[in-house]
Amino acid sequence: MRRRNARHTVFQTRAPRKGTLIVACALYVAGLFGYLGWLPLNTDLSVAALTVAGGLLILGALLRDL
Repeated sequence: MRRRNARHTVFQTRAPRKGTLIVACALYVAGLFGYLGWLPLNTDLSVAALTVAGGLLILGALLRDL
């Protein structure tokens, strides 16, 4: 019978993939420029773009295939 190691990691993070980074950066820049008024975007849409960009980065760091 094999014994399991008591110090195994439960939570493992990794760098997001290139595609996830590109999409998140584009959404972040569009959201930021829209919020500052440099792009003709609604404020709610700008905040949503910033939120989705942050969520993509977090999920990309936690999930393997995103």
